[in-house]
Amino acid sequence: MKNHKFSPIEFRREIRTSKMLRRDESGELAETEVPLEFRFDPLTGHSCRIVQFTLERIIRPDLDELEKRSRELTCPFCSPLVEQITPKFPPELVPEGIIRIGKSFTFPNNGPYDVYGAVVVISDEHFINLNEFTIKTVNDALMSAQTHIRRVEKADSRARYHFIAWNYMPPSGSSLVHPHLQSNAGYFPTTYQQQILEASQRYREAKGTNYWSDLLAQEKQAGERYIGKTGGVEWLTGFMPKGRLSDVIAVFPGKASVTELTEDDLCDFSTGMIKVFGYLDELNLPAFNMATYSGFDSNNFWTHARITPRAFLLYSPIETSDQFYYQIMHDENICIMPPEVACERLKPRFLG
Repeated sequence: MKNHKFSPIEFRREIRTSKMLRRDESGELAETEVPLEFRFDPLTGHSCRIVQFTLERIIRPDLDELEKRSRELTCPFCSPLVEQITPKFPPELVPEGIIRIGKSFTFPNNGPYDVYGAVVVISDEHFINLNEFTIKTVNDALMSAQTHIRRVEKADSRARYHFIAWNYMPPSGSSLVHPHLQSNAGYFPTTYQQQILEASQRYREAKGTNYWSDLLAQEKQAGERYIGKTGGVEWLTGFMPKGRLSDVIAVFPGKASVTELTEDDLCDFSTGMIKVFGYLDELNLPAFNMATYSGFDSNNFWTHARITPRAFLLYSPIETSDQFYYQIMHDENICIMPPEVACERLKPRFLG
């Protein structure tokens, strides 16, 4: 698609077919061509594949049984244990030892993934269904994670790379049902963070414009993947998803880093998150991963978040991961819900 009102972004797709002899309803073999779509990320060049899948085969898992099993175990995030056994931040970082905002409770990660790692227990409720989260609950947790990152930024200027991440429920990789998220900061970027920062810089140098600004302008005009906005936060589905069921992306125009987000920004983001949660619950999807991405210069990069639905393998009679050799061994995502379909399902929730 070419449009010279702004620097054009190429959304490259290649359609191929796989031929086979399939059996029809009578059991007879008939030649069939199965379409495959290959997509290429316009920023990084990464590729993914869109394959056919019937969404009606998504079955709601028995979360009641999961909750029951989780309550039979000792939960370290439930009160009073969370106050008794969790570590505290050193006084030079957080003088009060922990960060409390609303019902969120933030402390150092016992097994940190970076130099500065924190766990944010989102609520004193042991289990919260996706359709039971409130804007305030999500907002308080995000503010706590942001507070941790800001404290790190003030105490150690070398820890320039950071992000907030959330694994909700076991299919996403969460080891506990009790809702919690994490913030991490350190001296080295993740592989993907480095790739998008460098690619955004190259785009700026080549075209003289901000990729994220151009992306929003083009997606709004095309309308295929642009969902809408909550306050100052813009929402769309990603042309090249990182998950099996398409990603939802929230962009914060003009802000380079999560640390720059205002209380209103975080509230607008939380408002949109609740809308996404409703969409996931409607599709019987029990889990998600969320991560924020930050940079340093808003001329080159706009901070954004990506929400990726997760589930056990949807057509398997056993609890099978939705990640397999394509993702793990080849860094190639297989997506079974086109982003354009996800966008159409989400749009009504963002109207008004």
